[in-house]
Amino acid sequence: MACCGADLLDRQFGAKRAAADLRRYRRRGLLPTTAFLLRGLEPNLPAGATLLDIGGGVGVLHHELLDRGVSRAWELEPSTAFVQAAAEEAGRRGHAGRVEFINADVRQAADRLPAADVVTLDRVVCCDPDFESLLPIALGRARRLFAYSYPRARGITRAWIAVRNAVREVRGNQFRAFVHPPDRMEALVRAAGFQRIFQARNAVWYAGVYSRTDAA
Repeated sequence: MACCGADLLDRQFGAKRAAADLRRYRRRGLLPTTAFLLRGLEPNLPAGATLLDIGGGVGVLHHELLDRGVSRAWELEPSTAFVQAAAEEAGRRGHAGRVEFINADVRQAADRLPAADVVTLDRVVCCDPDFESLLPIALGRARRLFAYSYPRARGITRAWIAVRNAVREVRGNQFRAFVHPPDRMEALVRAAGFQRIFQARNAVWYAGVYSRTDAA
């Protein structure tokens, strides 16, 4: 989850949603985008890699990567309820000493975000109206690998998100989701010095993993 303001976050990503997401993860496992990113990241992880998981929600991606060789993780998450859920899961899995939580908006915390070998944004850019400022912050913290997922720019996806946004408007919820132009996002990734090493997609979602071209 990203820059939507405290009130919007509390309504869209509050305690009930956090509890539901954590319960779903424990019972049913990974969402498709998370599974895609894991498939691309796992064989490319540097030894003892560090991870910055931006908008990590209940922490699914960093929980999984801590089980797959990542030595330390930071989760940046603006929703207090989701940070609490992620911390609960970290304690349950024995990860509490290896993950640090930053409960803040990505832009407010930009100057204090740690650099990490791997930076991830799983289903985050679609929650942010301004990908052109979000992505450079994330890319600037990635020493080796960058991975993200987002809705595909297809008619069916745009229609699905438009309906969801319309329902929110009727209910008085100002949160909105977005379908951003993939070519412009990819251009930002390439301009930051990354090349794609993995991609996967389904009818709705795209996931990509990128390696820094000048990484040692």
